[in-house]
Amino acid sequence: MNKTAKGALAATAAAALLMGGAGSLAFWTDADTVNGGSFTSGDLDITAVGCDANWVYAPGNAKAGTTVTKFVPGDKITKNCTFTVTGSGDNLRAAVDLPGTIPVQGTEGTSFKVVNAASYKLSKGGVDKALLNGKEITSADNGSILTATIVSTFDFGSSEQGNPKVNANDMQKITRTVDGLKVSLTQVDPNAPVAP
Repeated sequence: MNKTAKGALAATAAAALLMGGAGSLAFWTDADTVNGGSFTSGDLDITAVGCDANWVYAPGNAKAGTTVTKFVPGDKITKNCTFTVTGSGDNLRAAVDLPGTIPVQGTEGTSFKVVNAASYKLSKGGVDKALLNGKEITSADNGSILTATIVSTFDFGSSEQGNPKVNANDMQKITRTVDGLKVSLTQVDPNAPVAP
């Protein structure tokens, strides 16, 4: 047997011993780690600024634009309240939840009736845009001023014999307070369809 044949036979035998003895073939491996970096969440906030000092008579009402001293049934009065909107996030969408009713506090005058409504706008950089209930804001609205214009309408009323009585004699010389006007922002799923 020549040297080449002997060498081949020895290599084959060594390989067979490795495979047969260990049951598997060893091979090299390696692993390493990298830094994945960080990511930061955005934010969503609404802060009350305040309301106009006085109620005024609403457009279309007698004495429109003048300060309300003592209202009477049939009057419509209005006041503006403002909030600052803060919002950041690449895909931030938030719905403005505005009250359909305004809380009016006071117990006297059981026939007292007022119907409250409101309209809203966002202002930023001298540009105003109307905002309806359910309308969404985004991070583009960060730093905007949200203005809620409250309009309270007092029905002209009924006679003392009305059933039920509305703004009748028992509501003379009463005081009502509008407090707790709550406006909220609620995040919308960024992957949900955009409302029309």
